[in-house]
Amino acid sequence: MPYDRVALASLVACGVLRDYQAEGVAHMLRQSGACMGDDMGLGKSRQTVVASRMAAGSGRVLIVCPASLRLNWEREIKMVYPDARVGMIGEDRISTLAGCDWVIGNYERMGGLVRESELEFAVMAVDEAHYLKEYKSGRTRNVFLLAARIERCFVVTGTPLLNREIEMHTLLRITGHRLGSLTLAEFRKSYAGSPEKRAALAAAIQGWMIRRSKDVLKDLGDKARQFVPLSPEGLDVYKEIYGDMTLQAMPKIVRLRKCLEGLKVPYLVETVQAMGEDGKLIIFCEYMSTVEALKQALASLGVGCVSLVGSDSLKRRQAAVDAFQRDASIKVFIGTTMAAGVGITLTAANIVAFASMPWTPALMRQAEDRAYRLGQIRDVLVLVPIIQGTIDEGVLQLQENKHTTEIEVVEAAKKALPVQQRAAVETVPDEAREEVRALEYA
Repeated sequence: MPYDRVALASLVACGVLRDYQAEGVAHMLRQSGACMGDDMGLGKSRQTVVASRMAAGSGRVLIVCPASLRLNWEREIKMVYPDARVGMIGEDRISTLAGCDWVIGNYERMGGLVRESELEFAVMAVDEAHYLKEYKSGRTRNVFLLAARIERCFVVTGTPLLNREIEMHTLLRITGHRLGSLTLAEFRKSYAGSPEKRAALAAAIQGWMIRRSKDVLKDLGDKARQFVPLSPEGLDVYKEIYGDMTLQAMPKIVRLRKCLEGLKVPYLVETVQAMGEDGKLIIFCEYMSTVEALKQALASLGVGCVSLVGSDSLKRRQAAVDAFQRDASIKVFIGTTMAAGVGITLTAANIVAFASMPWTPALMRQAEDRAYRLGQIRDVLVLVPIIQGTIDEGVLQLQENKHTTEIEVVEAAKKALPVQQRAAVETVPDEAREEVRALEYA
């Protein structure tokens, strides 16, 4: 499809877009539907905002995203288009939304929007689109219905595939790709289950998805991951839980992981104390008890910190991010991986630490790349404390096994794709099964 090349070039000239981002915008504008699949931290939101506005012209744009990211999208829109009229589904009346040129809504609000057929959109962009992997879920069906009546549809995700190849069928259908018109059974038969079929899928989506790695950021420093073996005192409690035969596997794993996080608090506090004067640290936890223990320990030392957990409101969430990014006295950002591991920028940090490793390599990279992304000018050190002889070693082994599988899948897919659009395919087994396997390893 045609687009205004001069207008796009002017956005590069005035610093709104980097060169590689302009290429991403052009990729989206050339098609009625496309996938923006760049690696985390390359500015997918900025590219999507520009592409959506240029594609829509004077029409209305719909941004669909997780609830926690609505304010992020509003900020991004305002940074590029300060005079934009932005409405929020659920906060503004339909009559107000009708007067807006941008409408932002979370997945759970799309049902109401489906019923408002008179509210027209020229473009729809779906952020974190891999959240729609459940083909029969209500929120996926609602997005399908909206996509059917919106001319231009884009999907945005740094992890196009999480578990199975068929998850991509949803994204292809939303964007109007020919493979999306296949039934799920037809798609599975042709493109899932073997390296050869995955290579065929990669060839079939060539030109639909653009994906660049952080190699395009020439001014980005290095990222190093360091595993730190620990032998803390207090392992008797861990051994007692491990030996309790009355506990079923899943509850036992939760209690073991929670216990280990607590045992790592002294090491994490020591890491904060050992930082340089200009150092800042992000700590990712899995459990609220660890978040609270760290906050209390740092408060007693007079160390400024902020936290972000799932129960925080959008305003509190944004206030924590802003304080960490702008206030030199705030040295530590503490968050749960699920709440803080996606959708925010924490480039003030040069150190990232995990109180517990996430179960999948994709979630771990996504979390640590809150610091290692566009805007980061320092090297980033990722610290992963491992308590020897515990379930930590089992999780580490699972990560290594999944990384091997991931490399095999990615290489199979890359053969069919041009260098600038190589799609990284994440293969992640069922988490519950993996947790039990981790206990077996330990």
